[in-house]
Amino acid sequence: MELPSEVASVHAAEAWTGEVARVCGLGEGDRDRLGLAVHEAVANAVLHGNRQEPGKRVRLAWERQDGRLTVTVGDEGAGFTPPRPTTELNLTPSGRGLLLIDHLTDGFRIVRRHDPPGTDVVLVLHLTEERSRQP
Repeated sequence: MELPSEVASVHAAEAWTGEVARVCGLGEGDRDRLGLAVHEAVANAVLHGNRQEPGKRVRLAWERQDGRLTVTVGDEGAGFTPPRPTTELNLTPSGRGLLLIDHLTDGFRIVRRHDPPGTDVVLVLHLTEERSRQP
């Protein structure tokens, strides 16, 4: 899925994520966690990666394989160096997205792309029988 680099795209990404979660049989709690993680990744892509430049896009993709759901959120920005983990309380207006993503998923990684240029944030959720049995 491709979305314009605008804040409204965050809501479209959440709806897309809900459908992906439904297809994968995730329970309500995991659907909510994945939705919030994708929300944060798309907001970061729009605001920090693409800097809301109208000509740039945010790309979403998913794959279910080997007991894992992988969701990739890609931007067309210049990239960044992730901050080091810290225990300090962050009271700034932003800067907690990656921390939230880390807590909401079973893991994530940041991949710098050269063709096409940009950055991917790859979210991983382990699919288990317990997760798919949740209401």
